[in-house]
Amino acid sequence: MKKIIYIIILSGLFIACDTISSDNGELDGMWYLTKVDTLSNGHSADYRSQKIFWSFQGTLAQFNCSDASGQFYMSYFSCTGSNLKFQDVFFYDRINGDRIIDTNTLYEVQRFGINNLNEDYAIKSMDNSNMILQNDELCLHFEKY
Repeated sequence: MKKIIYIIILSGLFIACDTISSDNGELDGMWYLTKVDTLSNGHSADYRSQKIFWSFQGTLAQFNCSDASGQFYMSYFSCTGSNLKFQDVFFYDRINGDRIIDTNTLYEVQRFGINNLNEDYAIKSMDNSNMILQNDELCLHFEKY
């Protein structure tokens, strides 16, 4: 009887894993922001001490900093070819209700590299360990976590 229960549980796990997958390829998972280049002045900043992470799954992206604040921001995204577009960024707060980021609160997500309400990045390079994103203002360097 125990063997049958284990077989049923394992079968359920394999089926569940198949239904959660997405078509994002190497983009899926957690990325650690390591460096930010400001294109207008050529300045580069090491971001490793900031401990900023971007995570992707399905059509949702999550931005968080592993500091004591424990705050999370979410966004819908689309990835087509070498273009990564974010829209509808919001502060994740299940207790008080999620709050959409607007022009008055955009400053909250700028430390993550999100400077516009509908941010658009070109994927300059991406493999299973590194990713470089660039828009008109910034070039963001990530390592897969």
